[in-house]
Amino acid sequence: MANTYLTLINNVLRDLNEVELTSSTFSSSRGIQTSAKDFINRAITDVINAELNWPFTRAGGVLDLVSGKQLYDYATVSSTLKYLDYDTVFLQPKDYVTNGDFEVSGSASVTGWTTVSGTPAASSKFGNTMKLTSASATQAMSDLIVGKGYDVVVKLTGATTTVTIGTSSGGSQTKSQTITLTNANDSSYTTFSFTATAVTHYITFAEASGSDAYVGLVTVTQADINPQKLSFLTYEDWNDRYRERDTATDVDKVGEPDYVFTTYNDEVGFSPIPDSDNLSIKFDYYTTHTDLSSHDDTSIIPTRFEPVIIARARYYAFMLRSDLQNAQFANQEYQDGVKRMRVELINRKNYMRAV
Repeated sequence: MANTYLTLINNVLRDLNEVELTSSTFSSSRGIQTSAKDFINRAITDVINAELNWPFTRAGGVLDLVSGKQLYDYATVSSTLKYLDYDTVFLQPKDYVTNGDFEVSGSASVTGWTTVSGTPAASSKFGNTMKLTSASATQAMSDLIVGKGYDVVVKLTGATTTVTIGTSSGGSQTKSQTITLTNANDSSYTTFSFTATAVTHYITFAEASGSDAYVGLVTVTQADINPQKLSFLTYEDWNDRYRERDTATDVDKVGEPDYVFTTYNDEVGFSPIPDSDNLSIKFDYYTTHTDLSSHDDTSIIPTRFEPVIIARARYYAFMLRSDLQNAQFANQEYQDGVKRMRVELINRKNYMRAV
């Protein structure tokens, strides 16, 4: 478990033979104690900025595209986006279910689901799931296209469950599907389709026999859209090859995107311009970080590399005191630590296999 901001600060103060802080005295720090707070944050920033692609700054994201909108600024793509891995950008149909994997911040959650009856509960059994025992839960799906077909995929473990699609909460006006499990604790993936008859539909899960049913996944996507990897273009390539088409007063400029590019204004662009609100992109990216502030905040840097943070913070402290010799020692320890991090986290062998 990562050490807290308070612990990191005290590690520096201990090395400096200064009075340590406690959670109660944290906000009233003085002198070198306050400086140590700043030095820890500066050290974390230095470590993160030492490499663009530290694995611990990597995250996955999804962006729903807007019909007719070509450019999306970084803050729209993700509030913490530092660098987008353009080799991982995939176009896919938009998923109309919120929290369909029943996981929020790594823990089981039923956020986004509304109780119809009984007590639906978050469970960590069989992964992160929604547990239904004589219970029912529903969720509204908005902005569907009337007349379009949609595919539903459900992962179920435990007991038989009924899935309904309707135009009212808990309703089954559009579709009713019973998922029957014959083997205890066996997981079943079931897919079925429906045609939207209204812009808003409700998907509802119900278990009625008093047994435990665990819903582990549910997705609802438009049926006629196939996922595909988007090819990356530099801004210069897009400008030379496709800008004229994409800026023309012509419907030929809209369609299903084939390319993704970036501008010099920290924007992500797509070509052709998206022609549907049923499209999303899925991608990996590298995140920015936020300075630690509360005494119990923790850093995104793995625990085993926290001595690198301490060494860098000590360097700043010794520089403040004009202790150049100890500053050099601390800086060397920091540099060696960053090298060790690169070897362990980034420099990996590429294996060749006969095929």
